[in-house]
Amino acid sequence: MKLPEFINANVKSMHHVLKSLLFASLTATCAWCFADAPLQTFAKPLAPDEALKHFHLPPGLKIELVAAEPEVVDPVAAAFDEDGRLWVVEMGDYPNGPTPGLPPQSRIKRLQDRDGDGRYETSQVFADGLLFCNGLQLWRGGAIATLSGEVAYFHDGDGNGRADSPETWFQGFREENPQLRANHPTLALDHQVYVANGLRDGDIIAAREAWRHEAKPLSLSGMDFRFDPRTGQYDTVNGFGQFGLSFDDFGNRFICSNRNPCMQVVLENRYIRRNPRLALSSVVHDVSPPAENSRLFPLTRAWTTSNLHARQFTAACGVTIYRGDALPAEYRGNSFTCDPTANLVHRDVLELHEVVFDAKPNSSQADFLASSDEWFRPVDLTHGPDGALYVIDMYRAVIEHPGYMPDELKNRPENTWGNDRGRIYRIVAADHGPIQPNRLLPKLSSASQDELIALLEHPSSWHHETAARLLLERNDPSMCDKLQLMVSQGKSPHARLHALWLMQGLDRLTPELVRAALEDCDPWVRSHAVRLAEPWLNAHADLRRRVLALAHDDAAQVRFQVALSLGEILPQAQTAEAAATLAEIAIRDADNSWIRTAVATSIAESAPAVLQIVLQRAVEPDCLSRPGFSDLVLELSRLVGANQNIGEIGSAITTLEPFLKSAADTDAFLAARRDLVFKCLIGLGQGADRRGKSLAVYLPQLSDRQQQLLREVFATAAKAARNVQLDSSRRKLAIQALRYATFPIAGKLLPSLIADDRDQTIRILAIETLGAFDDPSIGPTLLAGFVHETQATRRAILNAMLEQPQRIRRLLDELEAEGITPADLQPDQWQRLATQSDEELRHRSERLHAAATPMDRQPVIDQYRRVLTMPADSERGKQVFVKNCATCHRVAELGVNVGPDISDSRTRLAEQFLVDILDPNRAIDNRYFSYSLSLTSGQIVTGIIAAETASSVTLREPDDKTRTVLREDIDTFHSNGISLMPTGLEQAISLEQMADLISFLKNWRYLEKQTAAAPATN
Repeated sequence: MKLPEFINANVKSMHHVLKSLLFASLTATCAWCFADAPLQTFAKPLAPDEALKHFHLPPGLKIELVAAEPEVVDPVAAAFDEDGRLWVVEMGDYPNGPTPGLPPQSRIKRLQDRDGDGRYETSQVFADGLLFCNGLQLWRGGAIATLSGEVAYFHDGDGNGRADSPETWFQGFREENPQLRANHPTLALDHQVYVANGLRDGDIIAAREAWRHEAKPLSLSGMDFRFDPRTGQYDTVNGFGQFGLSFDDFGNRFICSNRNPCMQVVLENRYIRRNPRLALSSVVHDVSPPAENSRLFPLTRAWTTSNLHARQFTAACGVTIYRGDALPAEYRGNSFTCDPTANLVHRDVLELHEVVFDAKPNSSQADFLASSDEWFRPVDLTHGPDGALYVIDMYRAVIEHPGYMPDELKNRPENTWGNDRGRIYRIVAADHGPIQPNRLLPKLSSASQDELIALLEHPSSWHHETAARLLLERNDPSMCDKLQLMVSQGKSPHARLHALWLMQGLDRLTPELVRAALEDCDPWVRSHAVRLAEPWLNAHADLRRRVLALAHDDAAQVRFQVALSLGEILPQAQTAEAAATLAEIAIRDADNSWIRTAVATSIAESAPAVLQIVLQRAVEPDCLSRPGFSDLVLELSRLVGANQNIGEIGSAITTLEPFLKSAADTDAFLAARRDLVFKCLIGLGQGADRRGKSLAVYLPQLSDRQQQLLREVFATAAKAARNVQLDSSRRKLAIQALRYATFPIAGKLLPSLIADDRDQTIRILAIETLGAFDDPSIGPTLLAGFVHETQATRRAILNAMLEQPQRIRRLLDELEAEGITPADLQPDQWQRLATQSDEELRHRSERLHAAATPMDRQPVIDQYRRVLTMPADSERGKQVFVKNCATCHRVAELGVNVGPDISDSRTRLAEQFLVDILDPNRAIDNRYFSYSLSLTSGQIVTGIIAAETASSVTLREPDDKTRTVLREDIDTFHSNGISLMPTGLEQAISLEQMADLISFLKNWRYLEKQTAAAPATN
């Protein structure tokens, strides 16, 4: 769970702590930020009525207090039940867990507004003694809750107002950090309860006895979780939410994480699984600008863990799509996200762009809700029966990841200031009117079936979702006639959707009802109807034809769903018509990467046929000129190449012939055709590479005509690569195409580009391309001018030398002969040598590295400790940083953000910098562990896990490069248990340089301001 990574650290009594504070590791995600402000005491907590005076809202809105201490304390989640009672999760264990010898302190309360004045003045403990409880979903009169390591169900069986013994439903969720745990169980339109991962994974198993016979451990790595509360069936789903999960009225799922305030989960895992050849780097879309692109307008000091993060999202949580009716109409469908670091709630207006939502730029220079009270800690949001937006305020002085606190601060008294407080507010339109005494609260528990069905039309999501839940719980088949009528005659799209899914949940959905929904006037209803048609696509030809016809629907979200659902047609039933339909969708929506990917999920067997159709259409100028069309060809070609079928590869090459005979066409059209040929060939080669086989293996098996065509392609590529008059991007495309030529062709051109071309980016690409070949002449060629090259070019040469055992042997020879020094190799390059599968090469590299790197780090640290008092130059230190650190870290405008942020150094001790640089594995967050993937081809890939899907893993490598690998091509996959930055950096950094480096890290912001830099001191 992510509550903010923040601390108000201005306490007079802590002056001695500031002087001796050791901050988190260089490789940890969070550092504590005290900023450059003078020391002073914490602002005192405000009484609830006084706190109301410090809020700022847009004109036309008002905020009202709903509940406060002592009725509610440490609230982190809340929900209203069918009778208007307010259920609240209180995380009393925060931040370090219960005091030894005492029971867990989290609990679930039920609050009531007995006098009807809008203030929930009466509370009763429903369940207590819970450990780190953080979320609930109301179900069958009780609550499904997420707590430490499990999902459990609490129910009051004897009616005394307290839960009986809880029943654990699922267990195995990670429990490493109380703020990073599974959370937000949420019942969705499809009757599944979705759970956000919390960024800590786990191996999940069903624990309920009735479900245990089907229980299989399920790895949650990189995924969110869902289950059916009626049957216990469970699965992973795409998305990797931290603390927050929300749906809109049409079933679109939104999550958030620290720096990502609102993300839409676009692709479902079940579709991706169908095509094991499909490598994806992301399945989510940033709806709101993330990280450094985000902008907040706090009214407080809002100190963040990194100065680079100031006035940006650092603690996004509780994302909610507002769907009530108590705010003005312009707020409906907006996203709201809490950032307790900044003491505010942020709002984004969302617009649908075909398949995904995007936030409109905020020109107001203000956030939706902000307070000048630094104890205001909004962590979650919810809807109420009155249509209002409710804000859950933990109201604390300090909220921070306990795991990232220095040991000496973990148990300081300030960490628990506010553990006896908490507030919940409601936000409504200013003209909504005051809450009337003795107002009527809902009583849906006793509502009739007809009343609940009618409520599916209600504009407020609380009403129509609560009604749908109650109808699902009742599971009464007698409601089917009325639901069927609602599908065809419901006035609102969300009512018709609820009716459709309830029919499915009651197992009363029919092809005829789905067919009617396929003709609905609303595109979201049509897209859901396509999804619900999937079980019948193979057996019902008429329904299949109607789904195929929707490939021409005007709404992109419908075409997107058709592209996904057509993959459910079994291969033996997949007709030429289905392949043609998928090709037509791909061509029409070539500029939409999500729709292209949807098509790719559905063509595990028919990728060659779809590529053929697309290439045949490419001779038409209006097709070739479509934005994204060449990317479509590249992606389809990858799938064909990954199939490793010589007939399919040859057929694709044959289809390129018309593009090589276009003398009558305009120059621009010729260039586009040439680029398309290159992209097709590159795609075929990349697909083959991903399966561990070079395209060159297949070339001798091609027909004479196909081989001749390839020779023409390579001759064209060589000519384009040499042409300095061409745009650099087109030359690079030609060089990439030459990667798949025979070595005599590529080996003749590439060395000349490496030696003579004035464009360094061309030279580096030529080095990388040449390094992909296996020829004994390559090593000497690459090393010939090494001593005269720039740092970036040297790095590219060394990376190319590491691609092949024979060249590694030559590189080790050079190191032993001191033609290349150990300092020339970057830390990640030493790491690659250390993970070689060849035992002889690995042992040689280990000996060389050991000779340059003492095994015991403490003597090295002791030796370098005197740099802390040496004269230092921050400007020189900047160059040391560029050479040794910038491949993984970013400070100011230098480097890349592969590793953790190390820029917040205002109060970080110079000594701690020294220790972290020389002993990077002393303290490290596991999200920055180095992983090594051994591929079936024998290649080793090392990096940080950036993303995972059902079919692929994406690693982030130094230099901010990413590499996506198919799971079926991974032989072994393991964490190295260490930082991506290995030990031994002192071999590249002298004492004087280390002093300069630490001075730069301490004082870089003053250099940027052209202010005299102070020496690095403690």
